[in-house]
Amino acid sequence: MEETPLDPSAIEAINADASRLMKHGISRMGDSDRHAVLHALECFDQALALRRQLPVHTDPLLAYGLAACLLNRGDALTRLGGDVHLLEAIGAYEEGIDVLRALPLDADPRFRRRLAMAHHNRGLALGARGRASMDPAIAAFSDAIRVLEGDRDAPIPDKPYLLAVTWMNLAQALLLDDTTEAADRARDAALRALALVAADETRDLSAAEVGLKARHLCCRALLPRLFEPQGEESIPDEIHQATDLVDEGLALARRWEQEGVTSFRDLADDLFRFGARLYGRYQPQFLVEFLGDNTDRSDA
Repeated sequence: MEETPLDPSAIEAINADASRLMKHGISRMGDSDRHAVLHALECFDQALALRRQLPVHTDPLLAYGLAACLLNRGDALTRLGGDVHLLEAIGAYEEGIDVLRALPLDADPRFRRRLAMAHHNRGLALGARGRASMDPAIAAFSDAIRVLEGDRDAPIPDKPYLLAVTWMNLAQALLLDDTTEAADRARDAALRALALVAADETRDLSAAEVGLKARHLCCRALLPRLFEPQGEESIPDEIHQATDLVDEGLALARRWEQEGVTSFRDLADDLFRFGARLYGRYQPQFLVEFLGDNTDRSDA
């Protein structure tokens, strides 16, 4: 027997109930406690069950709501971790991607933005499963970039930041491959991320985090090339780029340290050690100045 179609008031009521569950689940995702994330997952599952009742093929916004349930479910499962949860998360992202791909992406910038984030977060879930899933993760990040760069008809307001984060995570995934080609691709990706946030990183903390991580990833990509055996007078072409990245990164970390932000210290310490090795090997005449500029802790 065919099901009786829902009337508009029933659709509105079901969708409103799902929205309330989604908002409550999202609020619980802000907690680091595992029980809060499990509670959030329950909310997303209940909202998903409600929205599966709706005629999503008749209204793009209803389909968008269904995709939101699936993608938030994937985020909660990824946060929980473990192979079983990660496999479930990947399945939720893939179903959400299928729903979003059927939407008119240029009708509403939210559609394309959500599709890009679905690809990106699927890449994170794949990457969390380890090296064996890294090629699919790289492909997922690349898919996210293509979706974001196709927003000509419906511009995404925070596109530069989203692109920067995606390029940064692509660089990180590429660095798990020990080949020179992968390292070169990772450096290119990290530099693209850096260029996208450079104008905002001294005034926006999120942009600063991407910028500092991008410099760190770029230095990691350069590391084997800069410290491989060289002739006595041989200085790699990348030496000036590397020292600039270190100096800029440390200056950025100091600038935010003065604002009371201490979360960049580990990255800054890595950059400092890298820079000390770099100056000590290639430009020892500047080593004392570098050490002096970066070991003053009077503002800490």
